[in-house]
Amino acid sequence: MARTTLPFIAILRGGYTGESVISLQSAATMMGALDRSRYDAAFVTLDRTKWTCETSDGNVLTFDRGTFSADRGNGLERFDGALIAIHGTPGEDGKLQGYLDIMAIPYQTGGVLCMALTMSKFSTTGLLRQFGFPVAPSFLIHDQYDETQERILKDIGLPCFVKPDNSGSSLGISKVKTEAELAPALVLAFAEDSAVLCEAMVTGRELTCGVVRLKGEVRALPICEIKTSRDFFDYEAKYHAADTQEIVPADIPEDVTRTIQDRSSAIYEALNCKGMVRVDHFWTGTEVVTIEVNTTPGFSPASIFPKMIRAAGLSVEEVVNGIVAELIG
Repeated sequence: MARTTLPFIAILRGGYTGESVISLQSAATMMGALDRSRYDAAFVTLDRTKWTCETSDGNVLTFDRGTFSADRGNGLERFDGALIAIHGTPGEDGKLQGYLDIMAIPYQTGGVLCMALTMSKFSTTGLLRQFGFPVAPSFLIHDQYDETQERILKDIGLPCFVKPDNSGSSLGISKVKTEAELAPALVLAFAEDSAVLCEAMVTGRELTCGVVRLKGEVRALPICEIKTSRDFFDYEAKYHAADTQEIVPADIPEDVTRTIQDRSSAIYEALNCKGMVRVDHFWTGTEVVTIEVNTTPGFSPASIFPKMIRAAGLSVEEVVNGIVAELIG
């Protein structure tokens, strides 16, 4: 197969969930940040029926899924590396990583095991608990029988959160304040996933910390505090609520900042994460409780991660190109 001068980077987008719209925006941010004097790039778009390939200006390229190659004018050429911008399956749960491993294509996220484990909220909190990090009490269910509601009331109490175990962008999550709200919350969560996490509510300030590996060094970014008039930071609050505030850097005590940044970095390394990761916490006023690890955080213009990058004195371009440079040398 013929080669052209510049390394060929695939930006994978789309996916099989309701988060595909956000994925398209995240991928566009990555494409816009990529230094085109150093790299050539194309989008590879996934849906349940097909994979397609096109340039940033919409020119469709011949694509071969069997070799992860595309024709940019000189015959089929294998991509040199991949940036995964897919939130949810198959980009956040290890499936796409397994395919790329078979194809021997380097990518910027954690590997199969890291991604599969962190996609499950229950598995993630279980691991964090074993590592000694404070997490909220929770349990996993696979059905909606009445005994489930009784167990929630007995073991977790109200208010609580009912969440799909494998879902991002807060899709399918409910904050349950009364017993009457339990059944509808379970129905909503099971519409997103076959396993549902029931989690005790932690009261406090919602804080999130981005972590990225640049030039071989794990770096915790300035912390963001999330404030919303909604019950919690759900999909609407993330992407549509006009009154949601994302304050970077968060106005919190210095020792709390250090605790959150140090813990987020430690979690990143303990779970063998790669690329950009966001770790969500609550500060109760007396302790920091870790809630979730997002291994392919949103990267759209409305997303938190680019704001944290800029607050660190970095540019989105610097981070994206730094990650690609680590991928392919």
